[in-house]
Amino acid sequence: MGRSHVYKWIAVCCFLLFLVLQYLMIVRSYDIKRSQLFQKEKREIKAAYDKHIVNDKMFPGGQKLVDSALIPHLVRLKYEYEENRIAFYALRDSISGQLLAKLREESTMDSLFQVIRANVDLGGDFGYALVLKEVSVTFDTREFIPIIRSDENQFILIGGDRQFIETDDLVSSITVGANSKMSNRVAFALYVGNTHTALSVLKAIFPLLLLSGCCITGIIGLYWGTYRNWMKQKRMAEMASDFINNVTHEFNTPLTTIRIALSNIAAKVSEEEKSKISATLDTMGRQIKRLDRLVNKAIDLSIFNQEQIIFEECSLVELLGQLKQDLAVLIHENTNIHITTAMVGQDVKVLVNPFLFVTMINNLVDNGLKYNNARYKEIDIHLGYAANNGLVLAVQDNGIGISDSQLPHIFTKGYRGKRYARSTGLGLGLFFVMEVVRIHRWHIEVKSDEQRGTTFFIFMPIIN
Repeated sequence: MGRSHVYKWIAVCCFLLFLVLQYLMIVRSYDIKRSQLFQKEKREIKAAYDKHIVNDKMFPGGQKLVDSALIPHLVRLKYEYEENRIAFYALRDSISGQLLAKLREESTMDSLFQVIRANVDLGGDFGYALVLKEVSVTFDTREFIPIIRSDENQFILIGGDRQFIETDDLVSSITVGANSKMSNRVAFALYVGNTHTALSVLKAIFPLLLLSGCCITGIIGLYWGTYRNWMKQKRMAEMASDFINNVTHEFNTPLTTIRIALSNIAAKVSEEEKSKISATLDTMGRQIKRLDRLVNKAIDLSIFNQEQIIFEECSLVELLGQLKQDLAVLIHENTNIHITTAMVGQDVKVLVNPFLFVTMINNLVDNGLKYNNARYKEIDIHLGYAANNGLVLAVQDNGIGISDSQLPHIFTKGYRGKRYARSTGLGLGLFFVMEVVRIHRWHIEVKSDEQRGTTFFIFMPIIN
C-alpha cells in the first residue's frame, strides 16, 4: 500500500471517528433536553395529582377497591401462607386477577386526568399512564408478602397509554401502607408525556443539529477540496518529472558533443599551446562532468535520499583547491573570490560526498554574487578548526545582507523574500545547501547585517 493510500485511510478513519463523536454528542444532548422538557408542567401535574389522591390510592376510590379485594381474604391468606404454600399461591393468583380487573374496570383516572388537564392548562397532546408496581399484605407489620409485583421490564398498566411509560415522563411514584397487622401496601406511579415529545426535543436542539451538520459538510468539503488539490499537484509533479526526464535526455546529446569537441581540441593543439591552456581545459572538463551529473542527479531532488548517497573520506583542502580553479572563471576586475585553507592540513579528512559538497559551495558563492550591489564584490571562503575539534567552513560575502525577519525562512524551498520576488532563480539554492548539511549531519549557522553582507558557517566533524 502506497503512502497516499495510507494518508487516505487515515483521513477516512478520522472522519468516521468525528461522525461517531458527533452522534454521541447529539444523542447525549437529546437525552438531556428530553429530561428537561415540560418540567414546569410535570411539577404542576404532580401537585394536582397528589392533592386529588390524598388518603387514597392511584385514583379517587382506589383505596376502596383494593380493600374490597384484599380484606375479606386476609385471614385465609395468613392461614394458607403458614400452612400450605401451594394453596396460598393459588389463592394469591385468584385475588390478584380479581383486583386488577376491578382497578381497570372501575378506574376513575380518565376523569381525574381531564380535571388535571384543565387545572394545569395542558394541551391535547398530553397523555398519561398509571402503573401498579406492587400490592402486598402483612400479617405482623414486619414482613410484607407480595400479591402483585411488577419488574423493571414489565409494567402493570391500570389506565392510560403504555407509550408514555418512559423514565423522563415519570411524574409521581408513591408507596402507601399502614403500620398495623393484617394490612396492605400499594406502590404505584403516574407517567405523563406528550405525543410529540421527540419533535419538541428536535426543535429545541435544532441549532446544535444545524451546527453539527455545517461542521460535517464543511469537513467533507475541505477534505474533498484538499484531495482534489493533492491529486492536481500529484499530476503536476508527474508532468514535471516527465519534463525533467525529457530535458535530461535532450541535454545528453549536446553534452556528449561538447565533450568530444573538447577532446579533439586537446588532441590537435601543439604541446606548447596545450601547456598554456591545460588549466582551462581541465576546468572545462570538470565543469562538463559536473553539468552532466547536475542534469542527471541534482535537478531531481530525490538525490537527497540519504540511502542513495555515497560518502567518502576526503580532504576538504584538496576539494577546495580544485574548486579554486573552477571558480577562477568567475573572477574579473570587479569580483574577487578568496579561498583560505592554510590552517588545516591535507591529512585532515571528513566523511563527505564530493559532488554535493562542491555544488553546495557553488550555490553559496552564486548567492553571494547575485544578491550583491557592491562595486567590488568579495567572496571569502575560509576553512579552519572549530572549538569542538571539528572543522568550520565560513563563506562570507559583502552583499546586501538578510534582514532578521527573513533569516528563519531562507532555507525554505522556493523562498526568495519579497525584496527578491522579481529576481531570477527558483529559490532552491539555499534549500539545496540545507539539504546537503542535513544529509551529512553537519550544522549550519548564519550571521548577516543588511547592506554589509552575510556569512554562512558550516560545522563538520573530523574523521579520527
